[in-house]
Amino acid sequence: MKRFTAVVCEDDVERLDLTKKVSDAIEEQETDIEIRDLDPNESTLSEALSGLSQLPMFASGVLLILRFAKIAEAEASMLIEAMDQSYESNFLVVATPKALPRNLSKYFKDNGTIESTEIGKKGSEYATKCFADTSLLLSIDARSAIVEALGEDYSMLPSLLKTLETAFSSDTKITAQDVRPFLHEIEDLAPWSLSDLIVQGKTKDALDLLRKLERTQMAFPIIVAVIQKRFVELAALSSPTFKSAEARASAYLNGTGQPPKAPPFILEKLWREAVKFDVATFANAFSTLGELERSLRGASGLESSVSLELAVARLANMCASTQRRKATSRR
Repeated sequence: MKRFTAVVCEDDVERLDLTKKVSDAIEEQETDIEIRDLDPNESTLSEALSGLSQLPMFASGVLLILRFAKIAEAEASMLIEAMDQSYESNFLVVATPKALPRNLSKYFKDNGTIESTEIGKKGSEYATKCFADTSLLLSIDARSAIVEALGEDYSMLPSLLKTLETAFSSDTKITAQDVRPFLHEIEDLAPWSLSDLIVQGKTKDALDLLRKLERTQMAFPIIVAVIQKRFVELAALSSPTFKSAEARASAYLNGTGQPPKAPPFILEKLWREAVKFDVATFANAFSTLGELERSLRGASGLESSVSLELAVARLANMCASTQRRKATSRR
């Protein structure tokens, strides 16, 4: 068992689950260990460590769990020094939604381990396979640009690569600049990115993207349809009993009326999102969407853009509130 573990995951609930899994495994091995769990919230790491000034950072026989938003390079150096000087009988678990600084990432790889969600690993493996199967000579920066544009929805990757294969010969070295014109529709102004932000509870980012979409004169019914589709998918997959790929595919078909087009790991991601929400949240979401449809037909007297912004804000706030309650209850 490695003494030092970094848990890196954007999703709050998945990060909590993975942190608990790691700490439980340490407890099973070290039955007399004392646990100290620190959650400095938005504080910096240096502030979190200063709170331990009356105690050694690593006393003998301690499992220290540090949860924080982000680590700067200087703070990472401080943590590395503490790990170098720590007792042999203690353990550290660092949990964060953000990527580790380069020096800290190297330290964990050399002296401990970095844990991330299986979904992220499966998505990376799927992308690697798709890139390996294509005849295109894609540079590293071109691949990075494609992955960044796709976000976590790799279901579009095969069709995107086929499009690129028609535009470039197999002996042409393709750069990020070459592929960017093909990514316009799936980057920041993709309507499904809006539903991602809503479900993640990122109200400000969702409203900012909505206003960008409005400036492109994208038809409001398209935007509404994409948001509705996401909540229908989540409602169909909202039972925690759908633990197998087959169960999730069957539930998706029964709930949406059509078989899933996305790879199994995308359905797994949707399922993990879905189980964060309860029946009341779905009821409120569909009520809000119903009110939005009526308002867009003129029932409220509000401008369509105002009605859409109000609905997006309500939905995102609703998702954020539900996930905070869920995350708190599972600690």
